[in-house]
Amino acid sequence: MDETLFYVFGIALVLSALALSALGLRSESFPPSRTVVAGVVAYFVVLVGATTTFAVLNARDEQRKRDAEQAEAAATVPAGEQTTTTTGSTTTTGSTTTTAAAKGGGETVKVSSPADGSTVFEPSKLTAKAGSVTIEYDNPSPVDHSIAIEGGGETLDESEIAADTTLTASADLQPGRFVYYCTVPGHREAGMVGTLTVK
Repeated sequence: MDETLFYVFGIALVLSALALSALGLRSESFPPSRTVVAGVVAYFVVLVGATTTFAVLNARDEQRKRDAEQAEAAATVPAGEQTTTTTGSTTTTGSTTTTAAAKGGGETVKVSSPADGSTVFEPSKLTAKAGSVTIEYDNPSPVDHSIAIEGGGETLDESEIAADTTLTASADLQPGRFVYYCTVPGHREAGMVGTLTVK
């Protein structure tokens, strides 16, 4: 819908500009009065504002779509294509560091976000072993964030909302694909969401 409205307003803006320039070139007395000038200016302000608004909304929708496609693609990457290095009890897979849990399988995986408070998780993809999985989230910023685990469309566990601290969320997970996200209103929609693949 945002994409359609962006094109509608964008085309209307271009056609209006062409019509106005053609009218101005053909008529020496254009514009006939200050009232007409004010009306034309107001019309173009509304068109430019609407076009800009829907351009931003369309870009946001496209970014969400790309993020969802990347998350789905990451969940289907064969295990043989991932490089894994094991040292003691710490396993590093790509840019994800995981530490084996003491009992019952599962793991503790770590994630953080920028110190400037940006609504993004680093990394945006995690992998863990089935069992008791804990996501340890480091929020070094003064902006309130949280961490939650979602599976099957429902929240399995969530931390409190806080700034400049470390928060955790834990759940007993079977192999599959899960989501972790920030529960602060608007943050998930702004991109603070990631995928957790449990094997």
